Amino acid sequence: MPTLVVRHPDGTEHEHEIAGELKIGRQQGNDLVLTEGGVSRQHARVYVEGGTVYVEDGGSQNGTFVDGERIEGPTALTPASQVLLGDYELKLKGSARSTSGRRAATPPPGDPATLSDAPVKGTRAMPSIRAKATQNGAAKPEGALAKRPARATPSRAGAGDAAAGATSGPMLKGMTGPWAGKSYPINGTLLVGRAPPAAVVLDDDSVSRKHAEVKREGTGVLARDLGSANGTLLNGELLGEEFVDLQPGDVLQFGVVEMTFEASDTPARRPGTGAAPPRRGGRAAPEADKKRKLLVIAGGVVALLAVAAVVKSSVGAPQKAQKTGPAAPMDPAQQVQEFLSECRSYSSNETGAPDWGRAEKACEQALDMDPINAEANTLVRRIKLEKEAFDNFEAAKKSIELNREKDALEYLRKIPKESEYFRRARSKAKETAEQFVERAKFDCNRYLNNSQWGPAVQRCQQYMEVWCQKQSKEDLEPPIGQTLRLEGGLRKNEWRPKDAMFVKFLVARKRVERDAAPWTCPVSDILQEDGLGVDQASEVRAMFSKRYAPKLVQAAMMDYWTGRGSEAMATLQKLRSKEDQAQFHQLADDLIRDVSNVDQLFKTGQSLITNDDPERAVAPFKEALATDKRIMAELAESHLSFYRKNMFQDLATAAYQRGKHFADREDRRRGCRIWKMGFDFYKGNTNLNRVVAFCSTQAQNALNAVGGCSDFQAVEDYAVPGDGIAEQMAAKKAEMKCR
Repeated sequence: MPTLVVRHPDGTEHEHEIAGELKIGRQQGNDLVLTEGGVSRQHARVYVEGGTVYVEDGGSQNGTFVDGERIEGPTALTPASQVLLGDYELKLKGSARSTSGRRAATPPPGDPATLSDAPVKGTRAMPSIRAKATQNGAAKPEGALAKRPARATPSRAGAGDAAAGATSGPMLKGMTGPWAGKSYPINGTLLVGRAPPAAVVLDDDSVSRKHAEVKREGTGVLARDLGSANGTLLNGELLGEEFVDLQPGDVLQFGVVEMTFEASDTPARRPGTGAAPPRRGGRAAPEADKKRKLLVIAGGVVALLAVAAVVKSSVGAPQKAQKTGPAAPMDPAQQVQEFLSECRSYSSNETGAPDWGRAEKACEQALDMDPINAEANTLVRRIKLEKEAFDNFEAAKKSIELNREKDALEYLRKIPKESEYFRRARSKAKETAEQFVERAKFDCNRYLNNSQWGPAVQRCQQYMEVWCQKQSKEDLEPPIGQTLRLEGGLRKNEWRPKDAMFVKFLVARKRVERDAAPWTCPVSDILQEDGLGVDQASEVRAMFSKRYAPKLVQAAMMDYWTGRGSEAMATLQKLRSKEDQAQFHQLADDLIRDVSNVDQLFKTGQSLITNDDPERAVAPFKEALATDKRIMAELAESHLSFYRKNMFQDLATAAYQRGKHFADREDRRRGCRIWKMGFDFYKGNTNLNRVVAFCSTQAQNALNAVGGCSDFQAVEDYAVPGDGIAEQMAAKKAEMKCR
């Protein structure tokens, strides 16, 4: 089965098997979802037909490119083909990287190019360019510039004067940016693009690698677009892929880069200095000149009559309110911001329940205009997550009303930890699970005792999936080096679970299916034991009762401890509204500020973790932990609040996964730096404990191999505080007289 290798904008690669057809796009529901870098909702598809792999564009805004050429229909791929979708690069597995594509080939070890951290550019989508060409009407068909628009005023004064000087032939002259004033003679065909082999290299990420062509043909010069992502404008109008002749003074815009066309024998035309020179191949007939003069005279007469009418109207009639003309078209960038503002408003819960549907629609409108807008993409991901979480939460509540606890738990399990609904769902899941497991446990035990293995496995499975969430790994799986034995006496290196019903359930599974895979507890964040036991809750409640007199404050602080920050703030606001409790208003204000601070910082850190950026999540988490310690006082470290516990666990898990990402790609030094960061934040994660031990071993190896002072940096990257490497390194530095 052919495999497609996808290289993401950050340089990471993932493989996807092509089983018949692979739909690619930004929208959920595609087989391969690519959410960044100018990818359309339904961008393209890759499919296999007759043993050949084809790629076909799906009418995307920015196009699909194979080996630098924009494709128009199904295009066959080989292992040497390079496919570009926005900022993503696709290849069939097993190919050598092409050096002509958007990304350079991987240099050999020791090549200086490997030291560069500069990101490789992709073409940046510029929706405003296309909007500029079409805001006054529908876009004209490509290649059909039937009527030339007037030349736009150059953004740089005097840009056309250079043509008046002595030149050896026609040329393009830069008007903006670092290309302003630079001349590019047109001898033969001139390729314009972002990188070589283009003769006119415009190193801007709005310009495609092969953007346009300008060529000299006889005494004339012609230009055409090469299917660029952002298009080529000629005097403000989109240029097609058919050659169109140029006249002196014409302005060509490649992406956002403007250039003027100048000829050697004709001075550059300035706006307003006269009519455009005739097209090559002939001059205007005398009859046309006469008609033009008559039209000018007639226009002057009409203008005089209009002025007279206005004067008469203003003198003889009362003044009326001036009517405003049609509003000027909104700037595309401003329109994108309007959609984003609308999206943020509908997705906010500050003024009531969010309207996820309208929020998603507003953000999608912003993305239609600017497909790579970072904020819009982030908002869309969050909205889709919250919208799905909301639907599952509402479905769970309805199932609970209908006494369908099993269905309710299934819906609640689907709500991710990153969602705002997770904390509300967690309390409902706990209540629902308590009602459900009692009946499931009763049925499970009855079927097992009656040797009804089939029904027992089905019903016990439902019970065990909830029961196991509160069990430790040691109670569910044999220790390393020991094997599971369910019946008979235990021999050396054999293990059996302590819970009798769990053992009977495992026996029943073997009876029903002898070769059944080992049973594992399905991870369920919503049902996992959070360590907030009855005894701890009583102690925390006693602490808050002793510390705060008002009952409302005590209740609010218990809500905070269990992770219900919004409910805690609502309760404190209720106290704040009571006039007879004025002496506690300042206390309520202080606690509202602290609870809101922790809640917002927690969400900020969670969002960064969701975006695979645990390093940046450390700062907001540490600030939240400092405030949490002030709220929880002496119980902060022993009776962890929901926020503290989840910050510890989530950052440690994210740091392990992020470090593993780099270690798997042979960048162990960076992997160890991230692992050590997570370990320093929270030392209770078993995976981090294991990998920092590996880093410590690497540090010792690097220390033994030190040959010069510069080698100590690798030792520092690997060394773990407390492993003794730092002391050895200091002694060796002193011995080698390194600073």
